[in-house]
Amino acid sequence: MPHGPDIRIGVIDIETTGLAENAKIIEIALVKVSLIDGQLGDMTAPLSMFEDPGEPLADDIARLTGLSDLYLAGKRFDEELLADQLDDVDVLLAFNASFDIPRLRRRFDWLDHPAVCAMRDYDWSGAGYEGRTQRALLNHAGLFYSPHRAEIDTAALAVLISLPAADGRTIAAHIVDHGKRPRARIAAHGAPIEIKNRLRERGYRWESHRRMWTIEVDPAAAAEEERALRNICQLIRPQREVVDWYERYSG
Repeated sequence: MPHGPDIRIGVIDIETTGLAENAKIIEIALVKVSLIDGQLGDMTAPLSMFEDPGEPLADDIARLTGLSDLYLAGKRFDEELLADQLDDVDVLLAFNASFDIPRLRRRFDWLDHPAVCAMRDYDWSGAGYEGRTQRALLNHAGLFYSPHRAEIDTAALAVLISLPAADGRTIAAHIVDHGKRPRARIAAHGAPIEIKNRLRERGYRWESHRRMWTIEVDPAAAAEEERALRNICQLIRPQREVVDWYERYSG
């Protein structure tokens, strides 16, 4: 029985000069995965490209990635090649889309694909997986690799999402199904720092670029979530916006 239309997913990952908002991308990797009726159709070999950030790499980044100033010297991303490879991609998928997608869109202002997140758009724990990192999830499935290089991470993520879920469809199909649904993003404006642990326990995330705690819920549950916020602290002024898969990871 078909489960939706065929779709081509651009599994993407980046390495950067750090975790700050203004960190520069030094490596991009892309693997394209096609789904046919929720099953794996095909998977491309990884495309990887590098760029000189114009500044020395921090020692911890060089150790983590194995990249060096000498290796990156003079390199530039081939934007024409990247755009060509993404031309037939319907949606981008990153393990931590909140990190990768905003940085990619700042670097490439023409990038306008919707995006989904492997970490947030699938219930790994409910599916019986232990761990939260990509490496831990793959290890749980009996698969092992060395992380922190975009080319390797992207290939490993493509394998991970190609594994079957309980219904026999790929995990990728479930990620896309969940990610394309509109979500209500509720911001806990005015939340005092003293209640940060209560917000975290409830599932809120600190968004450093917005300087606020937010959560995404089904739009039908938004009013109930806002009432719960006010019960936690009367100082909180909940603000709600409905976001789609073009906006959720726009930064």
